Amino acid sequence: MRTVALYTIGLLALSACSHESTRADSNDSAPTPNQGIVAGTLVVTATRPTLTLRNTTEFVVGYMVVDKDQMTIALYPPCGAQCAKLVQGANVSVPYTSIAGYTSASTEANVLWFTYARAADGTLTPQGPIQTTRIKL
Repeated sequence: MRTVALYTIGLLALSACSHESTRADSNDSAPTPNQGIVAGTLVVTATRPTLTLRNTTEFVVGYMVVDKDQMTIALYPPCGAQCAKLVQGANVSVPYTSIAGYTSASTEANVLWFTYARAADGTLTPQGPIQTTRIKL
């Protein structure tokens, strides 16, 4: 009898775990604060006539978009604290016409991006190297 009771309790526990897992995967669950956050990634997609940038890092990201023929090597954030910024998990649409050096003959652009560190007083300071993502237009 004791074996049957333990078996029944085990089945009920398994059933409860299975039910909870299904509920957690449903679309009704609230998103977690870090959903989609992967350290060090700025996702860039091109859908004519717009680029979409999505910040999936855990930092505020500074960025600028430049036509590949306008590109120069930068060893520092070229616009410092004045760069356009994108907070964690946010998207921004950049029209092709807003790309520095863009012409109707442009075929590629470079997205220069870097992360900011937040100081105790709330100010942002560029940190780390500049990353470059090349995208076909």
